[in-house]
Amino acid sequence: MQPTKTFPFEVKKIFEIFGDDILLVGGCVRDLLLKKKINDFDFATKFLPAETTRILEKNKIKAVPTGAKFGTITAVVNGQNFEITTLRKDNETDGRHCEPEFVDDYLLDASRRDFTVNALYMDSRGQITDYFDGISDLKKEKVRFIGNANKRIEEDFLRILRFFRFSCEYAEKLDFEGLAACVDQRKNLKKLSRERIRQEFLKLIGSKKKERVVAILKILEEKKIAEEIFSSPLNIPSFERLQSDDLKLKIAALLLNENFKPEEICATNIEKKLFHFFLSANPDLDLRLLRAFHNEDLVWNFCLFTAAKNNLPLPEKFKKLPEFPIQSKDLIDLGFKNKALGDALDKTKKLWAESDFKFDKQSLLQLVK
Repeated sequence: MQPTKTFPFEVKKIFEIFGDDILLVGGCVRDLLLKKKINDFDFATKFLPAETTRILEKNKIKAVPTGAKFGTITAVVNGQNFEITTLRKDNETDGRHCEPEFVDDYLLDASRRDFTVNALYMDSRGQITDYFDGISDLKKEKVRFIGNANKRIEEDFLRILRFFRFSCEYAEKLDFEGLAACVDQRKNLKKLSRERIRQEFLKLIGSKKKERVVAILKILEEKKIAEEIFSSPLNIPSFERLQSDDLKLKIAALLLNENFKPEEICATNIEKKLFHFFLSANPDLDLRLLRAFHNEDLVWNFCLFTAAKNNLPLPEKFKKLPEFPIQSKDLIDLGFKNKALGDALDKTKKLWAESDFKFDKQSLLQLVK
């Protein structure tokens, strides 16, 4: 590896400032080895948060205490964020919270991490420190907990879902010990906040490795892990048939039914409106009417969802509709008002749709009279 070519300017700048007292850590090192695109470069250092802040500000770099309690200071370089975290070990863990203790030992810091492939450190020259054979596991396409799998999960129950997500991306098959620990600890998922579950679950189903995702989802069902999170079974065939990468549609295909509880996935207001439309719209309604009365993208998403759920062929991709030729003012000029105005507007839209959107303004006004 030639780090001078691999590292962006901003990463080189941070190395330049901190010298040998800072290392890249975690996912960015793993993905550099795999030659994958790096979204976030994270650093580990022996410096305490206050000293990290002082060094950054001395070099005219903005320092933001995004997680100072846990040792994390965010350096803003050229408008980009880089987390710099003090080495630590996590004490008094209860599966949701921990009491951090800052240390000056990289091995102790590595020991608190989840998987061997996430406990890699790299210096400015590209030299890697690997305490738990993470590089070997990467080559074997294996995602393995550091040390005792049950103990790692007891420190943070979200690691159950993280095990499946990282296995989906980086493993050829599930590690037996890791899977057994996740099954043993599955009931602890109920102790996690819905926000954390949503974040991790969406990362899993958002993977581009759809076949692997489907295989993982089947295991979550089979091992009764999914039922600890959701009140309804996963509709895996619908998810598998869905012809879209839109996360909202993936959630709908997998989870949406009459008993679906939006709070289980912390649905956003946009998602709630979409799900309500999917459940309330009549799939047997003339598609022309849906297009006349609703946003084009919304109707197409409904088609994608319905096709996946009911194993139906998709309609041809919509051609752009002409602009609806009638305005409320046109009907008011004809004497319509109040409820009659709304009814007349709906009537003209219906007639317009039934004409395959060919009727012009004069034809519609003549008919609505």
